[in-house]
Amino acid sequence: MRTAVLVAIPTYRRPAELERLLSRIAQLDVAVPVTVLVADNDPEGRQGEEVVAALAARAYRFPLEAITVSAKGLANVRNTLFAHALQHRDFTHIAMIDDDEWPDAPWLGELLRVQQATGADIVGAPVASIFDGAGGSWVRRARLFQPEARPEGPCPIIWASNNVLLTRDCVETAGPPWFDLAFNVTGGEDVELFTRLKAQGKRFAWAPGALIFESVPRERTRARWLLRRGLRIGSTDARVQLRHGTGRLHRLRTVAKAVLGLVASLSLLPLRALSGKRRADGLFSAARAAGKFYGFYGGRVHEYR
Repeated sequence: MRTAVLVAIPTYRRPAELERLLSRIAQLDVAVPVTVLVADNDPEGRQGEEVVAALAARAYRFPLEAITVSAKGLANVRNTLFAHALQHRDFTHIAMIDDDEWPDAPWLGELLRVQQATGADIVGAPVASIFDGAGGSWVRRARLFQPEARPEGPCPIIWASNNVLLTRDCVETAGPPWFDLAFNVTGGEDVELFTRLKAQGKRFAWAPGALIFESVPRERTRARWLLRRGLRIGSTDARVQLRHGTGRLHRLRTVAKAVLGLVASLSLLPLRALSGKRRADGLFSAARAAGKFYGFYGGRVHEYR
């Protein structure tokens, strides 16, 4: 079967951002067949569907389809995207990108090139933050907002699904539900899936040339948001580690690491406070370490409620 890609996009009440994304996808420098599938998680407003209908009416470059997902939450939307995608018999890969992001022309071609060069089942790529509005807060300097730097080629695992390419075989063999509904409103459903796939022997690779961009609103450049995000990531990381580890010794080790991480992060905060970047990274690290401890004992941060 010749290479063909289905681009899967979850959306929720971001019509302007979705239109920007779809416009950029139409400008991709790619020679293989591409189909675009949008899943709108707002069955009342259906703004995403309206954007898709308007673009399709103006002779959009690629086949473009919208579906409505009534069940709320990221895991529900992404599971529906995968299930619907598999009904398309002619695609060999599925690419995932979020509605508040946009690619440059080489994006999809770079993901495919690295996948074919490495034979990986899943290929991830970096995301660069573009901040809304002028001026700046010290929070913007956090490592969280910087593109992840890795060399091109095979890697142990990837940590997010907002810029990723998966082979059809990988999606089919994983089987539903791909994204665990226990993470539906907390996030971390992608980390859990990739951890599970790694345990099944799936291979990962990194494509630094497939950089995409993400719009960051002002409210995400406040210390309160940074602390909450760190707490949420830490708690979901802990839940994933507990789910995929076995035995009391594993639990004791992971809890001990969380405690040591929290103590180290808190002890370094006074030194890190001297620099904006270090202050941001220090707060995030401390919140993430606290979140791991919180998650080990059942705590959940419902960031996407």
